Amino acid sequence: MKNIIFSSMLFASGFAYSASYDCTVTKKQDFDSNYSAVQIEKLKFSVKIHDIAQPKVERCSFQPSANRVTCDSYDIDRVEVDKYVSIKKFYVFKSQFDVQLFPDMTFLENNGRGGIAFGICKPLR
Repeated sequence: MKNIIFSSMLFASGFAYSASYDCTVTKKQDFDSNYSAVQIEKLKFSVKIHDIAQPKVERCSFQPSANRVTCDSYDIDRVEVDKYVSIKKFYVFKSQFDVQLFPDMTFLENNGRGGIAFGICKPLR
């Protein structure tokens, strides 16, 4: 119960102040496959949410050709907060995806083309 209250307070503070989150993918699937834990670890999927005056989202993964993790950055077109359950939703219209941040610091990325990823976020300092 203490963790829920703390998480809620932390998340609620993100609405009033600028915050950034590093979100690690723990489960990922698309039309024809579920990624295994080994694949997820190898490809190092993550999302960074920058909930600032000009919100941005970065989608990151390991790129074998670069031999490192690279990130693509997207400007957020719209941010919505569900007034009933406090889910914060970040929409990127041109790229047809959204990222949803939940009060318990879990997230969901819907790439808009049949892929979905889930995981856990931590505040960036």
